[in-house]
Amino acid sequence: PLPCEAGSYSNRTDLESAGDCEVCPQGHACTTGTVVPRACRAGSFSLGSGNAECEPCKAGTYQSDAGAADCVPCGLGSFCPVGASLELPATCEPGTYANMTDGDGLPDCFDCPAGSSCPGGAAPPRQCAAGSYAATERLSECASCSGGTYQDDTGGKGCRACAPGSYCKPGAASPLPCEAGSYSSRTDLEDASQCTLAEKGYFATTGSTKPTPCSPGTFAAKEGQSKCESCDPGTSSNQGSVACDECVAGKYAANAGQSLCNLCPHPLSSVSGSTICSICMDGYYLRNTSADPGDILTSPTEYCKPCPPNAACPDNTTLSSLVLLRGFWRASPSSAVLTECGDFGGDGEAGKQRCAGSEAEASGRRRMEEASSSDEYCASGFTGPECQLCAAENHYLVDGDECKECAPRGAAAAIIAGIVFALCAACGLVAWAYSKTEWRKKRYIGRLLRFADRTVYIYVAIGLTAKTKVLFGFYQISTVLSSTYSARLPDKYTGWTDNLANVISVDWSGFFLPEQCLGYALRLLAIALSPVALIALLMIAGISLRLYRWRAAPAPRERPWYAEAALGLLDFLPAALILIFCFVPSVSASIFRAWSCQAYTISPPNDRLEQVSYMRQDASVKCSTEEHDSITDLAIGFIVLWPAGSLVLFTSLLAACYKPLKKKTRTALTRATRFLHREYVLTYYWWEALELARKLVLTGAVLLIPEERAFLRLVVATLICSCYAVALAVVRPYKRVEDNVLAVATSLALLLLFLGTNWTTIFLGIEERTSVDDADAVLGFDNLSSIINSMLVLVGVTLLFFLIGAVVAARRVAKIPTIRLVSTKQPPELSIGMGLTWHLFNSHIWSTGQDAVAVIKRQLQILLPGIKIFLDVDDLEDIGALEEYIQRSQVILFFLSQGYFRSKNCLREVRSSLEKDKPLVLVQEADPDKGGGTLQALRDECPEDLQPAIFDKDWPLTIW
Repeated sequence: PLPCEAGSYSNRTDLESAGDCEVCPQGHACTTGTVVPRACRAGSFSLGSGNAECEPCKAGTYQSDAGAADCVPCGLGSFCPVGASLELPATCEPGTYANMTDGDGLPDCFDCPAGSSCPGGAAPPRQCAAGSYAATERLSECASCSGGTYQDDTGGKGCRACAPGSYCKPGAASPLPCEAGSYSSRTDLEDASQCTLAEKGYFATTGSTKPTPCSPGTFAAKEGQSKCESCDPGTSSNQGSVACDECVAGKYAANAGQSLCNLCPHPLSSVSGSTICSICMDGYYLRNTSADPGDILTSPTEYCKPCPPNAACPDNTTLSSLVLLRGFWRASPSSAVLTECGDFGGDGEAGKQRCAGSEAEASGRRRMEEASSSDEYCASGFTGPECQLCAAENHYLVDGDECKECAPRGAAAAIIAGIVFALCAACGLVAWAYSKTEWRKKRYIGRLLRFADRTVYIYVAIGLTAKTKVLFGFYQISTVLSSTYSARLPDKYTGWTDNLANVISVDWSGFFLPEQCLGYALRLLAIALSPVALIALLMIAGISLRLYRWRAAPAPRERPWYAEAALGLLDFLPAALILIFCFVPSVSASIFRAWSCQAYTISPPNDRLEQVSYMRQDASVKCSTEEHDSITDLAIGFIVLWPAGSLVLFTSLLAACYKPLKKKTRTALTRATRFLHREYVLTYYWWEALELARKLVLTGAVLLIPEERAFLRLVVATLICSCYAVALAVVRPYKRVEDNVLAVATSLALLLLFLGTNWTTIFLGIEERTSVDDADAVLGFDNLSSIINSMLVLVGVTLLFFLIGAVVAARRVAKIPTIRLVSTKQPPELSIGMGLTWHLFNSHIWSTGQDAVAVIKRQLQILLPGIKIFLDVDDLEDIGALEEYIQRSQVILFFLSQGYFRSKNCLREVRSSLEKDKPLVLVQEADPDKGGGTLQALRDECPEDLQPAIFDKDWPLTIW
C-alpha cells in the first residue's frame, strides 16, 4: 500500500488512489501517511489546509491555543519571542530591546544595534528607514539625513553625499535630479533652486552635471533651456549658438536644423534667409516667374538665361525686370530681344535721348498718367517702336531726338506741284537749247553745248548706257537689304547707302512734309502718282508740239492729226522709258513696302516665337490691323499701275518691235524704244523685260512674304540671284563683252551680299534665342562685323576679278578684224528697210565675176557679222524673179567686168536698180587677165542711156 502524501490523510482502508486521501484541515499538520491530522501546539499555527508542518509564531506574536490558524500580536509592555505561547512582561529602556537569552523564561535587554532604533519596553529593534540613519548603538530613534545627503537603504548607519547633478533635501531617501534646464557638479545641494541654470547657447537635461552646447543647426536663446530649438529653414547656426543666422545671399537652407547653408547651384542665387534658390545670380535673368521653385532648383540652366547684350541683370532679375541700358528698347517685358534705337536722322546719341531704357521706369507711372500712349522705355515725349514717334499729336521727329509741330499739308502740296512743273519746264528749255545747232558758235552757251556734245560722244563711245543700267540696277537692289529683307546690319555699313537711297527715292513729299506728318496712304499716293504726272506732262508736251507744227504746216498736210499725235507720243517715249526705268524699282518698292513690317519679338526665349509688327514706313501703323489693311488695299491698286503695268508696257513694246528688229528694219517705234533693246544682241532683245521683272521681285514683290517668314525672302532672293547669274554667264545677252562681264560680276556680288545677309540673320537669330557662343559654334563667327567684313572682302575680290576679266576680254575682242565705227569703236548696227531681205545684192556676170563676188560676200560676213548678202549661187531660186530680188535688197553692188553690160540678166538687174532708185556700189575688176579693164572701157560697154545714172552719179567705186 502507498501512504497518503504530506498535507493529506485517511483512516480508510479501501482507498484506490492518492486523490482519495483527504486534505489536512486548517490548524493541523499531516505528514506522509498520516491517519489522523495532528493539531498545532500552542506557539505555532497552520494557516490554511493541506499543510504538512505547523509554523512557530514570529517574534512579537504568540498563540496560547493548540490547532490555531494564526498568531496574536504581543500586547504593549509584553515581549513575545519566536514560538511564544504566551505574553511575557518586558521593561527595557529606550535604546535597548528584549530578547530571550537563557532558559529562565524571562527576556533580557540588549543594546539596540547601529542602523536601528529601539523605543524601549518590549519592542524589538527597527531598522532605520531610508532617508534616516543610526550611527551608533543604543539609539531610540533614527536621525534624518541632513540636507545635501541621502540614504537609500534601510538600516543605514550614515548618509551618503548627494550625487552630482542632483540635490538632496533633509531626510532624502534618494537624490533628486536637477530639473531640466539646470545642472550642478556639486554634491551638497539641498534644493532645486541651488542648481545652476544652463547659459544661452547651452541646454541641460534632467540631472545634468554640466551644460551641453547646442549642436550646429540648433540654438538656445534664453537661459535654463532643457533642449535647443532647431533653426528654421533659411537659417543655420554653429555649435553653442544663441540665435540662428540667416543664410546670406547666394545660399539657402531647405530644411530646419541645418548647420550650414548650401551654396546655390550655378547660375542660381537667393536673397538672405532663403529656403530655396529660386532667383538668378548676377549676369542672368529668370525667364519664367511662374515656374515652380523646385523645378528651378533642379534645372537651373533651363530657367536662368545669360543676360542679353545691352542689358544689366543684377541678382533676382526676371525677364520683365531686365535693366535696359539707355538707347535700347524692347517691344514687351516678356521679350529678351533688345533693339538698339535707331538714330532716325540724328547723330549717334539721338537713340539714347529718345530711349531712356530702364531709367524711364522710375518716372513711368507719372508719364503714363500724362500720356497713356507712351512706352515705358521711352523718354518723356516719345512713344512707339524704338520711341521714334512723338507723343504729341501733329508733331514729327527732328534730328532723331526732338519733336516739332507739322506744317500745313496744303503748302507742301503746292510746293511739290510747283517743283514738278518747274522741272518739266527746265527739261523743255534744256532740250530746246540743245536742238539749236547754230548756238554752238556762240561764246558762252556755245561752250556748254559743245561740252554736252563731247559728253554725249564719250557716253556713246564707251557704251555707258548698258553699264549705267547694270550698276543702277545693282544699287537699286543692294540698298533694300534693310527695308525689304529685314537685314539688321550696323549703321556703319548701311548708313550711307540708306541716305543715298533716300535722296534717289521719289518720295518728294518727305522733302517738304515729314513722314510723320503725312500718313503712309497719302505718301503712297504722292509717290505713285507724281511720276505718272511727270510722264503725262512729257507726253502731252510731245503731242502739243506735234499738233502745233501740224497746224502751222500748209495744206495739204502729210498725215492726219491723230497720226501726228501718235508721233508726238513716240517723240517723248524715250524720255518716258528712261523715267520709268529710273522710277519703277523705287516706286514699286514703296508700293510693296506697304507689306514691309518691322517685327519685334514679344515672346520669352525658348517659347513659341511671337512677334508684333509695325510698318517700317509708318511706325504708327500696326501691321495686320484694319488701318494697315486699308493701306495694302491701296497698294494693290498701284501694283497694277506700276510693277505690273511697267512690266506689261516693256513687254508689249518689245513684242511690237519683234518683227522689225528681226528683219533689221528701223521704224519709228524701234527708234523710240531703243533704250530697251539697243544694248542687247538680237536674240535676247527682250532681256530688259526680264531684268525689270528681276528688279521688281527683288526690290518689292518679296515683301508679300509675311514678316514672320522674312528669312524666306532671303532664300528666294538668293535663288533668283543664283539662277540669274548663271543665265547671264551662259547666254551673254549684251553686245559688248565688258557689259556681259559687268552684269555677271554685279550678279555674283548681289549673290554674295544676300548670302552674307543670310548668315547675319542666322547669327542674330541664334544669338537672340540662345547665346553668342552657340552662334560662334554654328557659323564660326563670334560677332556680326566679322561676317559682314568677310562678305565685303569677297564682293571686292569678285568685282576686281571680273574687272580684270573685262579688260582682258575687251582687248581680245579689239584684236578681232571687224569693221567698227569711229564714234563707238563697236561694229555698226546693221538695219534693213521695211519689206527688205538683204543688205546687199551682188550683181555680176558669171564668167568674169563669180569668184570675186564670192570672196566679197565671205569677207563682208567676217568684217560685218550679221550682214545679209544676195549671191545667185546661194539665194537664186527663180531667174525670172530678178526684179523682185532687187526690190528686196537695200544696196546693189555692180561688179564691173568684161561682158557685164552685154549680159541680158545683168542689164535686167541694172535697169531694175535704177528704176527702183536703189543705192549703188561700183566694184571695178582692173586685172585684164581676170576679165577686167579700164573704167572707160567698161563704160563703153554700157548702153548710153544707162551711163549717166551709173558713172556720173558719184557712186562709191572700189578697184578690185
